[in-house]
Amino acid sequence: MLIELDIQNFAIIKSLKIMFQPQMTVLIGETGAGKSILIDALSLLLGHRAQKEMVRSGQTKAVVTGLFTLRDEEMAEVSPIAADYGLPMDGDDLIISREISSKGRNVIRINGQLTTITALGKIGEYLVDIHGQNDQQMLMDQSRQVDLVDEYAGKAFKEKLAEYQASYGQWLKVKHQLEQLRRNAQELAQRQDILQFQVEELTQADLTSPNEDQELSDEFNKLNNYQRIAESANFLIQLFDDDEHGLTNLLGDAQGTAEDLADLDKDFKNVAQSVTDGVYSLSDARSELGDLLDNMEFDEERYQYVQSRLDLLNNLKKKYGPSLEDVFAFYEKASKELSQFEMGGLDEDKLVKELEKIEAVMTEQANRLHQEREATSLKLEMAIKKELADLYMDKARFSIRFAKTDTFTEKGTDDLAFYIAPNPGEELMPLVKIVSGGEQSRLILALKSIFSKVEPVGTMVFDEVDTGVSGRVSAAIGKKMHAIAKDKQVIAITHAPQVAASADHRFAISKQVADGETFTKVEPLDQEDSVKMIAQMMAGANVTEAAEKNAADLIASQKIE
Repeated sequence: MLIELDIQNFAIIKSLKIMFQPQMTVLIGETGAGKSILIDALSLLLGHRAQKEMVRSGQTKAVVTGLFTLRDEEMAEVSPIAADYGLPMDGDDLIISREISSKGRNVIRINGQLTTITALGKIGEYLVDIHGQNDQQMLMDQSRQVDLVDEYAGKAFKEKLAEYQASYGQWLKVKHQLEQLRRNAQELAQRQDILQFQVEELTQADLTSPNEDQELSDEFNKLNNYQRIAESANFLIQLFDDDEHGLTNLLGDAQGTAEDLADLDKDFKNVAQSVTDGVYSLSDARSELGDLLDNMEFDEERYQYVQSRLDLLNNLKKKYGPSLEDVFAFYEKASKELSQFEMGGLDEDKLVKELEKIEAVMTEQANRLHQEREATSLKLEMAIKKELADLYMDKARFSIRFAKTDTFTEKGTDDLAFYIAPNPGEELMPLVKIVSGGEQSRLILALKSIFSKVEPVGTMVFDEVDTGVSGRVSAAIGKKMHAIAKDKQVIAITHAPQVAASADHRFAISKQVADGETFTKVEPLDQEDSVKMIAQMMAGANVTEAAEKNAADLIASQKIE
């Protein structure tokens, strides 16, 4: 139940605090006074969308706060949601605050803790049920009429519907996979051919290691430079072995001369030793050079192989590289993808069988839903007829008819529709085609009266539900709201004196101008003020004693149940 609503700088409301009571409360006032703005503010506390334009002109932010007291039914639904989002619960009280800045920033708090719009929306479903244009749209949208039947069916039915919808989600997934497979069959075949070619090409390449290209490159450089190496080595040998001026003879002469110097003067001993060491080193070099040259052999066949192999590896790197390591990684990935084709990872028959299996389960689930909906519809038809009779539509006939959908839907295989004959002698026709605005309002109120008994929501708000009706029908609507208020808190915006007379509590909403500013004012009405206000609603601005007496009589008559 809504206990208090505090509104600051919201639209034309500067500062407003309303204390609500149990049973039925009506908000009375002229068009444009701000009655619907109160409903907009309350809607924010239920998770509806916020806009920066809602902030009062000239202000930086708007703040709406509501205090709710939860009954056991509401507490049973709200507590698990609060636990899921880590929100504190302070007994049976719930304080919700919504702050909107002129720059578009949106801050939500529940019991003082910051939270998300998602959490607020889930909790708001169990706090207040606002009747407005959306309800009219839902009733007149044939595709959504099944939701009303499902709502009346109760919690056990909803659990079965959830099981079906889980199967439905899996069915959609597999169905999409199958359609995708068929739609892209040619593309997949082409992909398989490409993979097959690539894997075969890389398999035939017989790759050994990611460093093979570097090792072959070194070998190729050696083979490719063989001629120059041989020429240089032979030239160096000639330098050693020339008969007259060869290094061997010259070095021998140098060594002999150095030794003679050492014999003549011991100061040349180190020089002689250095020359001797050099001669030995060069002699070793000549010996090693000869061995290397003797063992050198140019393998033309190997040279051609290395050259060809390098060309192959470079070509593969251009296709799948840039490095040989990348080529190895591509080969592994392509082989794995190809194996999915070969192992039946994209097997159409497998998907078809899986789809048939799911459809068999769904058919059984949908049949159970249908049977329960039919039984529920009979009860709902009787309840609606009784409620309509209370609203002066006792001659109306109402029926819920079933047809079977061509395929599975999110709700099963039921295509149901509400049919009505508002007046005697008329044939039953789809509700969406023949009901007037006033009849829609009464039918919605009848449904709200029925669902109020099964829904956990503690507060019901009716925003001008009496539109399009007058006289005794308005009186009946007022009494019906008052009857709902025996179990629920009812808040109604009305222009009908009969509905206003039915209330237990009344507020006057007015628009005032002071110091160049426009703001909304809300005042509670006592019994005397209520009589004057309802008399004004009945007679206009010129309220006479007779009009006040009529208003008092109307209030008294509306209390007779």
